[in-house]
Amino acid sequence: MTERASQPSGPEMGAVHHRWLQGVEQDIQQEYVRLHAAARADPQRAGHGGEGTWARILSELLPPTYEVATRKYIVPEEGDDVFETDLIIFQPSYPRALRVREEVLASGVAAAFSIKLTLDRSGIRDGFDRAARIKRGVKPRLGSPRSEINAPFPVGLLAHSHSWKGGNQKARVQGICVEMDNIYAKHPRETLDLLCIADLGVWSTSRTPFVPSTVVRNMSAEAARVQMVGAAMTSVMEVHSKSPTVAVFVASLYERMSHTDPTLRPLADGFRALGDSGGGGGSPRFWGLEQVFSDDVRLALAAGIAQLRDPNWLHHY
Repeated sequence: MTERASQPSGPEMGAVHHRWLQGVEQDIQQEYVRLHAAARADPQRAGHGGEGTWARILSELLPPTYEVATRKYIVPEEGDDVFETDLIIFQPSYPRALRVREEVLASGVAAAFSIKLTLDRSGIRDGFDRAARIKRGVKPRLGSPRSEINAPFPVGLLAHSHSWKGGNQKARVQGICVEMDNIYAKHPRETLDLLCIADLGVWSTSRTPFVPSTVVRNMSAEAARVQMVGAAMTSVMEVHSKSPTVAVFVASLYERMSHTDPTLRPLADGFRALGDSGGGGGSPRFWGLEQVFSDDVRLALAAGIAQLRDPNWLHHY
């Protein structure tokens, strides 16, 4: 019987964890260099290679029940706009016989991502546009703040690198994200959920179902004039963390997916305990409660009778 070395604890365990994920991050960067060079000769093939790299990474870092596929078409529940998507993660319950088809029912998607080799302003615009259009094609789920302020599955944008040189590159990405969010998202659930640039950072959308009017007033006098009983709030923010970029992205994805799959909660909590989910900061965007919620949920939030220990009624998502 082979004897295993004892597991380190405390900060030492975190260091081992981070070194392992740094190795994964280096794999992505090495693959990016290869694909970027290949793009000069065959841009389409290089693009497909980028999808394959992210598919491999997610397949290795997600539970085996979550299968990853590329180049699928999401069939909407509303409207006729069928969405070609670079990468999707299947719901574990989605039948295997249906997974081989090019089209995937929206109810069978656990997460969806657009992928770019080198991200620029137009790529971010495309990511926010696609996220809004995909989510408008999915019927809203009613009955709780979680289901009404979020889409049934997260939609994100992944990139190996970016086109910006010099200056504060993260601030530039943050500014473009806020701009595109204001242009394309007409409801909190329509905002891009996650943006990961492997050699720069991670951005995530935070959603707060209810902010009291007194807090809104302190944060935005203009918003307070029209949100007399409180408001919902969203913020596209850079995730601040000393962890490797891929670790931050994976932690953020686990956190998102755990809202609908409680079996992922232990790992999501573990990533948070190690600091991989980080903190964040961004510009708040306020929404009237009547813009976001059904009457029953809106009245419950305004009356302060939400069951805050219920994962469907959390302070923020």
